[in-house]
Amino acid sequence: MANRFALVSLLLPLFLGAADAWAGIDCAQCRAVCKEGAKPYHDDLGADSVEASHKSQDAQAAFSDARRKDPAFGGADVAGAVEAYKRAVILDNDNAQYRNYLAAALLWAGRIDEAIYNLEQAHSLVPSEPKFVVNLGYAYHRAGDETRAMLYYTRALMLDPRNLRGRLFLGYALELMGYRVEAVTELKKVLVQDPANEGAKHALRRLGVVVVPIPTGGTPPAPGPR
Repeated sequence: MANRFALVSLLLPLFLGAADAWAGIDCAQCRAVCKEGAKPYHDDLGADSVEASHKSQDAQAAFSDARRKDPAFGGADVAGAVEAYKRAVILDNDNAQYRNYLAAALLWAGRIDEAIYNLEQAHSLVPSEPKFVVNLGYAYHRAGDETRAMLYYTRALMLDPRNLRGRLFLGYALELMGYRVEAVTELKKVLVQDPANEGAKHALRRLGVVVVPIPTGGTPPAPGPR
């Protein structure tokens, strides 16, 4: 319970609309609140899970330069990464993945409105890609609009009901909005799909649910006492 209060107090400025308060937080403090291993949110936006295609050598060079500078990939120059990703986008304006990487760097820099714009563009370029929809929801979470975040997580799950990240983030959003029963339902679905998911386990513990291991290849056990 103490961890949950700490997490809520950390997120309170966001709910009050003070998005600039996130500029130096970057969700690392969210992770610090749950030292036992939970990761409430993260900023990589799944950017390293899909390789970007390159329209030209110049675009590829700009993208590679951005990756070298990007703190998400071991760099130390988020402003330089943002500018290099922007160059890549200018050189290939229809590259949704470039915009996804750019949005991740913009979030890291606390430039949330710009991140939302680029994720909206990525989504419009590839409307069938649930990752961009989940990321858009996460960006709205960072902007303090948890209701819209929930909407996009739900849309992502309509595109792909097995989108684990969308389901997990929906559970977090429901928890933060005070919908305990609904949050527990979504988080349990995450564990049915991924029994080792630490984020879901710790969120359920915050909600007072005893997490019983699901046997591999078996059926989920009855929920423990609350």
